[in-house]
Amino acid sequence: MGWLLIGLAVIMASADAVLALGPAEYAGILTADVVTLLAGHAPDAAAGPSPLDSVTAAILDLPAWVAVGLTGISLSMACRKRQRRFAFRR
Repeated sequence: MGWLLIGLAVIMASADAVLALGPAEYAGILTADVVTLLAGHAPDAAAGPSPLDSVTAAILDLPAWVAVGLTGISLSMACRKRQRRFAFRR
């Protein structure tokens, strides 16, 4: 799943680059836009007094490829196959 998200982030970054090089005004793909497309409604993350609300608002303002890429890298690192450190000894 992590590798799939990394691949999706690469595709999103290339789409963002194509949008930036186009003749129209640059409007990047934000994480809030992707959440709106997946959930069907706008995310409710008004910057309130809670620190969690401000962190959520900051994440939703990131480009979508950054948020998806960091999630994919985190999953890839957390779920990788690890080598045994110690062999069984008698």
